[in-house]
Amino acid sequence: MHHIIGEKQKPLEKGTGEKTIAWLDRLRNANGSLPTSNIRLNMQRVMQNNAAVFRTQETLEEGCELISKAWKSFHDVKISDRSLIWNSDLIETIELENLLINACITMHSAEARKESRGAHAREDFTTRDDEKWMKHSLGYWENEKVKLAYRPVHMHTLDDEVESFPPKARVY
Repeated sequence: MHHIIGEKQKPLEKGTGEKTIAWLDRLRNANGSLPTSNIRLNMQRVMQNNAAVFRTQETLEEGCELISKAWKSFHDVKISDRSLIWNSDLIETIELENLLINACITMHSAEARKESRGAHAREDFTTRDDEKWMKHSLGYWENEKVKLAYRPVHMHTLDDEVESFPPKARVY
């Protein structure tokens, strides 16, 4: 959908912003048992152990389970600083929520892709499979679950200044 410069914006829905304030308050007052740093360290270990450069079906499947558990553990996050000014505890927790969502999407996308391409190196699928996998993975976060979709790769440039590069396998 294209927007015309100077075009009027449609009015905001009634109550816009309340959800965001409620989300911030929920995080700011989170009183679980796990400090943000503990959950973050667990997430980092899962990603390093299960979604490193060299991957297998087994490590990725295990990674999907472990990163989902890491996400669930975020519901038990504890924030100590309740202030509204310069609250680094709150900012780190907001960042962690974002990182966890992206880690879940990354792990599930990698598990679904049964090929090696670029930095995604599968020890069990060692070659590229352009017939099945010449497409972009799209990951969505819906109701605290990963939903995957795909879109085609455009094999042409958007102008005449640069020629298109044909795909080729990355060799190390």
